[in-house]
Amino acid sequence: MGGGERHNGMIAQVMAADGVEVDILGHSDVNLADLGAHLGLDLSGCRYVRIPDRGEEDLSVRSGEYDLFVNGSYMSRVPARSRKAAYLCFFPTPFDHDMAAWRKAAVRSAGPLLRGVRPAVDFGIGWYPPEGGRVRQWRWSSGSAVLSISPGSERVLRGDFGRPGAPTGTSLRILDAGGETLAKIDVGAEFVAHEIPLPESPTGTEITLVCEPFTPGPADVRELGIAISRPRVTDADESPRAKVALRFPWLLRDPHDLAWIDRYDAVMANSDYTRGWIRRLWRQEADVLYPPIQVDRLHPAARREKSIITVGRFFSPGLGHAKRQLEMVQWFGELHASGALPGWTMHVVGGMEDSQKPYVEQIKKAAVGLPVEVHPNAARGDVERLLSTGSVFWSATGWGEDERRKPWTAEHFGMTTVEAMAGGCVPVVIDRAGQREIVRHSIDGFRWTEPDQLMSFTRRLATEEELRTRLATEAVGQAQHFSDAAFAERWRTIAARHHLYEG
Repeated sequence: MGGGERHNGMIAQVMAADGVEVDILGHSDVNLADLGAHLGLDLSGCRYVRIPDRGEEDLSVRSGEYDLFVNGSYMSRVPARSRKAAYLCFFPTPFDHDMAAWRKAAVRSAGPLLRGVRPAVDFGIGWYPPEGGRVRQWRWSSGSAVLSISPGSERVLRGDFGRPGAPTGTSLRILDAGGETLAKIDVGAEFVAHEIPLPESPTGTEITLVCEPFTPGPADVRELGIAISRPRVTDADESPRAKVALRFPWLLRDPHDLAWIDRYDAVMANSDYTRGWIRRLWRQEADVLYPPIQVDRLHPAARREKSIITVGRFFSPGLGHAKRQLEMVQWFGELHASGALPGWTMHVVGGMEDSQKPYVEQIKKAAVGLPVEVHPNAARGDVERLLSTGSVFWSATGWGEDERRKPWTAEHFGMTTVEAMAGGCVPVVIDRAGQREIVRHSIDGFRWTEPDQLMSFTRRLATEEELRTRLATEAVGQAQHFSDAAFAERWRTIAARHHLYEG
């Protein structure tokens, strides 16, 4: 329930206000009233529809039930089947961006040699992407999943079936194309080899694997059935290429295959920075639909605290979108040690998942002996209070990264920067990506390229109260360009340009 969800939710709110019957689709249990209260949205005109998570092909089929399908899922490649469709892109991150270097090289070198190959056993609808390690890989079904089998006679499907991590075992039924039961086997946690005789088919056939699914937990809302490893058909005259394709299915994905985007009437970027990379990576034009910011909830206090605020989810470097909180604490430490900020404090605020607790502990350790407070998972009201009473806002997302090689590591827009400006903080932000579209240098804040500049600008703001007051006033005004009302106007302009409401 963060910025991306609010971006999508505001589209739903505006469409409902325009008289559109709106369904919000999701995979987990959600109370719309609670969601709206948390995100500051009125979703009373919408309906929430929980759908099983059965992969992108299933969602593609479901999209065909609608006149307009709006896809706002990060890195989604769902080909829409609705009459009209719009794609909200937070950044056109390549699917292989976090692959090991050797895998990337294999996708680009060996991949083209395998494209178009169909192994004797192929995964149809209802399967998740492969997972596992070097010794064994497997794919989870969603409870009802299809395998496509090559033509032949006296065939036998062989494979290792298991349920690693499941709380219980399950009974698995294998059905032929007509729905008749071919076999019934018990599947436990460990992988066990099974053989399933298949009917003769000169043209090939499909079999369906059906079982009771389970959900791993709050952090993984997929509905998982059984896992299958090393599936093969004994009498299939498979070529070496087909065997490699089955063993390493990720080689079949073409990073240059953008056919799915042609199914959308409108592509929307969350910033001009993102739009530029959509043009470069996808060869596709896009409209800019800036995120909606709740500027009306932030009321600048008349008296400001001598404090520096930074807000952003805690991610340790190397995980893609790191906010660089540790470095900022260290830079503040240098300023504090120099005596440049007498009486000043720093607040480090952000959401924290359990996996990031070690990184937060690093930050707290760096803050020992400094007037620094770390606020993991702070309440929304506390965040707004800090932004409305603080004096300076820092952002360093993308610092130390090569923006040309890894553009997704930069701040694609900078929602918290706008919130800070609406609260009366003067932004001192890295001169990269979406921050350039928000902060006008020396007019409503400062943009820096090196930490020395960040510290220099901060020293000026700490000592020149008139400068700080002037920039803060301009910052509040600039933030209004990204309000909910401005968002609604932009969405309606895009919808009209692409005739999204027309059947």
